[in-house]
Amino acid sequence: MSDYDPRAIDTTTAWPAVVDGPAPGIRSRSAIDMCGRAAGPIEIAPANQNSPFDDEADIGGGQLFDQLPRVIREAVDEWAAKLMAQPWRFRREVMGHFAKVFADQFEANIPDMTEDAYEGLKEIGFTCLLERLEDGRPIADLDQARIYLDSVHDHHKHAAQIFLGQTTPRALVIN
Repeated sequence: MSDYDPRAIDTTTAWPAVVDGPAPGIRSRSAIDMCGRAAGPIEIAPANQNSPFDDEADIGGGQLFDQLPRVIREAVDEWAAKLMAQPWRFRREVMGHFAKVFADQFEANIPDMTEDAYEGLKEIGFTCLLERLEDGRPIADLDQARIYLDSVHDHHKHAAQIFLGQTTPRALVIN
């Protein structure tokens, strides 16, 4: 998970904000790279109203959360319930902490885990929590867009890019 301003992406090159085109500056990986072969493909589901997908299309069932064991789903739901009332700016920091705890729990049971596998688990934990925090409303601010950019789901990243493309840049204020 990065701490950069997504509006700093070079916008001088003409790229269409479409689902079929790659988002500039956003590294994308396949479902197999993110979840391993056992998890299978991740189907695209609309993240919110910023999603350019047709609502009539059959695109459901692609949540990582649904693939977790029951006890882990319960833990994710507990964290999500506590974060629901918080603003997105606060959620991002807590979600990063949750992702580390999520990966640490797996690492405790798999002592020979590689650094790449650990980082992948952090990304998956972050995305599982984001899936539970989604409410179907459009992305409303920069902090929420930054969180969506950190997801492993391409539809989250595209929704964030659409929001960022529709939002005029502003000067960053450093406290």
